[in-house]
Amino acid sequence: MGEEGFIHIRDRDIGNGWNPVQGPALTRLLESNTSLSEDEKSRLVSETVSIMRQCADPKSAGDHNTGLIIGYVQSGKTLSFTSLSALAHDNDYQIVLLLAGTTNNLVEQSFDRLKKDLEVEKNRNWKLFSTRDKGFQSAEVERVKSELAKWKKGSPRSRTVLIVSMKEHRHLKHLATLLSGTDLSNVPTLIIDDEGDQAGMNTKALQQEESTTYSRITELRRIFPHHSYLLYTATPQAPLLISKIDTLSPDFGAVLTPGAAYVGGKEFFVENSDNHIELIPQTDVPDRDEPPASPPKSLLDALRYFFLGVAIGLLEEDDQDGNNRSMMIHPAVPKADHLMFKRWAQNTRDEWALILENNNHPSHSVLISEFQSVFEGITKTYPVDFGFDEIEPLLFDAVSETVIAELNTREKNKIPTIDWKGDYSWILVGGIGLDRGFTVEGLTVSYMPRSIGIGNADNIQQRARFFGYKKAYLGLCRIYLTAENIEAFEDFVTHEESLRQSIAHHIEKGGDLKDWRRTWYLSERLQPTRRSVVLLDMFQSKGRKGWIYPDFPYEGTDLVADNREVVNSLLDEFPLWEYKEEGWNDRQTIPAFSDQIRLDDIIPFVGQIRYQNPNDSLQHSSIMIGLERLISEYPDMRCHFYAFSGPWSGSDVRRSLNDKNPPKIRQLFQGSNARTKYPGASKIHSDEVVSFHVHRYHLENHEKTRILLEDLPVLAVHFPEHLAERVWLERTDDAF
Repeated sequence: MGEEGFIHIRDRDIGNGWNPVQGPALTRLLESNTSLSEDEKSRLVSETVSIMRQCADPKSAGDHNTGLIIGYVQSGKTLSFTSLSALAHDNDYQIVLLLAGTTNNLVEQSFDRLKKDLEVEKNRNWKLFSTRDKGFQSAEVERVKSELAKWKKGSPRSRTVLIVSMKEHRHLKHLATLLSGTDLSNVPTLIIDDEGDQAGMNTKALQQEESTTYSRITELRRIFPHHSYLLYTATPQAPLLISKIDTLSPDFGAVLTPGAAYVGGKEFFVENSDNHIELIPQTDVPDRDEPPASPPKSLLDALRYFFLGVAIGLLEEDDQDGNNRSMMIHPAVPKADHLMFKRWAQNTRDEWALILENNNHPSHSVLISEFQSVFEGITKTYPVDFGFDEIEPLLFDAVSETVIAELNTREKNKIPTIDWKGDYSWILVGGIGLDRGFTVEGLTVSYMPRSIGIGNADNIQQRARFFGYKKAYLGLCRIYLTAENIEAFEDFVTHEESLRQSIAHHIEKGGDLKDWRRTWYLSERLQPTRRSVVLLDMFQSKGRKGWIYPDFPYEGTDLVADNREVVNSLLDEFPLWEYKEEGWNDRQTIPAFSDQIRLDDIIPFVGQIRYQNPNDSLQHSSIMIGLERLISEYPDMRCHFYAFSGPWSGSDVRRSLNDKNPPKIRQLFQGSNARTKYPGASKIHSDEVVSFHVHRYHLENHEKTRILLEDLPVLAVHFPEHLAERVWLERTDDAF
């Protein structure tokens, strides 16, 4: 990839940077937002000012950088960048450019939201444009130039130009071509990339080429010499794994705090999974080669839950407050699947409406009984002060008035827009149209019978449209998933929290994202993102049947001696006793054991162990990261410690090297012995807590003709399955 593919960021001292000031635009936005508490508004201002302070100083011509702003899925990222746009106007930014998504419905959604929240039609702070439907042409460029001329003259009536563009290469090229004739050298500009990890990343980086959309973004950025480029996303894996000299690699970052009413992965998949997660049996997942003729039982269950929730909303007059109730059906990507599920939903709706309308219908009592059973289940999580007898009369309206829409391009050349204000209850069926960025209003029931595919964590998370500000009606929420998806989302919660906490901790200590060492937990079932964008070299920890130990602990004579001293200090520090089981002989007896040592107390000793081999060093770092996570979650956890017999205890125990290059130690763990009932050293550990082994051997050469090292200490660590997490760790020159 040529030098022209990069924008070189000059060093900036953020700590001594400029200080943005809240002005009328941000104040007006806060005053018009009645859904936020005063504490939430205060936090929004604080986080917005903090982000803006790290952006290019509008008074410093030529200043430019890249930032990464991380939020949860549907947690208020749009409000954050809308507030940032308002603050940009207050601080003399002349242009705000929003790259609003890759589909027309996302562009329209963002355009309408900005127009509403910034009250564009009620004040003269903004010149708002959109590239959709050829809405930005030469005439609009002249209007932009007119506004920039006002800024140059210092006019008090200067407006900030706000352009909303689709993040698609033709739109970006068109925009760049039109603006290229305008002198923007001293025009402070804010470029906001919504869903910043999508579409814009260079998917040809491994081939040292540039993908089309990425190339268009770099071309667009070159037109604005004085700008900050902010990637907003809930899934930052891709921007964090690209080359650190890439133009889209972030210099600084921020982790957004969700509001009090937000419900995300922890609430659904960790704390209250029994209340909200329902299993879709594998037998209910349609076979594409032999599609079923009738809807699966789990889909019918989901529809009953949804329609009953709609009836509850009607009784509580939720529909009169401009709110919505919606259900999302998210099958596989092919549009034929969407049509099949849409027809099932429509046929079921129409059949149930017919039954509910006629009390004499032969299936009426059965259907009412099924709804009553669902009501009893819902009221365990959504307390009500009314009975089913008050809900029953509303079931017909709840079912018959629900609109069912297919969100794809099967019938039209663009994904249709949902008229949320026109109807109260909706069932949306789709694939990509229900993924990134799309807000499903009032979503209570989700049905997702699709596979996790190749297991990219960022893609899986973006399907979680069921996250959002729904604490008020959380009890009505049900998420139907296959076992594979349930496991994937459970795994992702751990990954997401580890990533957010690691970044937030680094930022709090004054670091930036260029010097943050990429570190996180991620299940072996998942990959962080698509491989085509990953350029950073990442180490992935791996256990051997639960055990982690070094391959080359004998390298570096000084390090071996230091590790021996660490182990001796550990043995002296804690009360230890002999451990043996019935039948074991003296060589099998473990001379030093404890199951009472606090994990927090042993970690300082483990942390002093050092290895010369880079992979051994990285693996040891991953052990420390895993142990520190456990301490944070279980401060009083104990561990099991075993110091096996060896030269230190008067036993002449030896191991030799194998004939590999480089050689490894043969049979680190002593084998089993049926006669003495010895299970083998690898089987000696706790199934509940972390176990530590210290093995000490005289190390011989491959031929066993001479001793290479005396009293070689080897530390092995065992994580039980329920405590184990795979650690991803960036390889660095100073990693060992």
